[in-house]
Amino acid sequence: MDDAGKTKEELIREMAGLRKQVQRLQSQDRRMRASLRESQQQLQQAQKMETLGTLVAGVAHEINNPLNLIMYNLPLLKKIWTDLLPVLMEQKAREPERKYGGFSYDFLRDNLFQLVGDMDLAANRVAKIVSDLKNFSRQSNVAEKTPLQVNSAVKYAMRLAQTTLRKSGVRLELDLAPDLPLIKGNLQSIEQIILNITVNAIQAIAHDHGEISIKTGFQTSDGSVFIRIRDNGRGIAPAIADRLFLPFVTDKQPEGGTGLGLSVSYSLARAHGGEITYQSREGEGTTFTVFLPTILNRRAFRILVVDDDEQIREILMEALTTERQFLVEEAANGIEASIKLGTYRPDLLILDIFMPEMDGLEVCRSIQMTPELAGMKVMITTGYPHHPKLDEVSAMGFTNVFSKPFDLQEFLAAIEKILCEG
Repeated sequence: MDDAGKTKEELIREMAGLRKQVQRLQSQDRRMRASLRESQQQLQQAQKMETLGTLVAGVAHEINNPLNLIMYNLPLLKKIWTDLLPVLMEQKAREPERKYGGFSYDFLRDNLFQLVGDMDLAANRVAKIVSDLKNFSRQSNVAEKTPLQVNSAVKYAMRLAQTTLRKSGVRLELDLAPDLPLIKGNLQSIEQIILNITVNAIQAIAHDHGEISIKTGFQTSDGSVFIRIRDNGRGIAPAIADRLFLPFVTDKQPEGGTGLGLSVSYSLARAHGGEITYQSREGEGTTFTVFLPTILNRRAFRILVVDDDEQIREILMEALTTERQFLVEEAANGIEASIKLGTYRPDLLILDIFMPEMDGLEVCRSIQMTPELAGMKVMITTGYPHHPKLDEVSAMGFTNVFSKPFDLQEFLAAIEKILCEG
């Protein structure tokens, strides 16, 4: 039937459908444009930070040499002054009105040691800035990287921050996700990122009910782990929000802030192939999120291991999380497995057939009867490969069967094959 033969209602429905398609395309176009703008901004930021890194490396080197001379000579000046005091006291007795650089003996006796001490303090502050500049400039030269667990970096960083936290009275809450994939990085650098952001958070809290929470987790969308640090402090001033990761940008100058902590953290994250983002509302707190790529080359697969033998579960979980870096959950019987499958959607279910309370065959029946679980990949494990129950399981379409005892490497290879199938 051509358009001329269509009813008015049919044409209206077609027009409505076309409008929806146009709206969907427009929405997709807006999302793609927004994503492109964000990628361009990230690239510009990375190029800007790389240029600044080269610049500050040279500045830090040039400052460091004369600074070392000052810091070496100041203690000598203090010692010389201490030795000169008795000589000047004798000189005062002979010439009570004599001036030294325009100052009386009494003034120098009471104040010069403090003046030299202030110079020493200022020199050490410059040394700290130079150290931060050197750390910032090392963004493309992080020390050798090894596989590590970000939760360990969080725990080590919190040990270093313990004294500062205790003195501030700020309450710390940790929520560290178990069995995270490893990242390839430098432990001290990751600790420094976490410590810098945490110290910044502490300094941003000026009230007596301060709270900082640190959460770790995994993003299946891009295979990265994240470290989220949230505080209930004063938030970030809008005047510096768009320049937050640039060196020397800070709203804490009166408290001695150098504005380099976040710059260093950003550079270290980029050197690990990661990213730092933040959300903040003035007066309500700030959340920084550090994203770091894992050593996985693809999205991490989720696996649920169901077996009533605790030793077998432990062996499988260790192999799956260390040798292959899967995200693994466990259940001791069919009832536990069914409960977990209510909210947890694994990419693969490793299921023992013979278990007390509710066996693997009943779990398979439950999966087959639940539309939300349709298409779930299942690997059956059993010590009785010729049992009639296996025929029932195969008849339901669950044909991946592995007999116990099995070679662990062959078993892992079989899992990889099943997961990589369409």
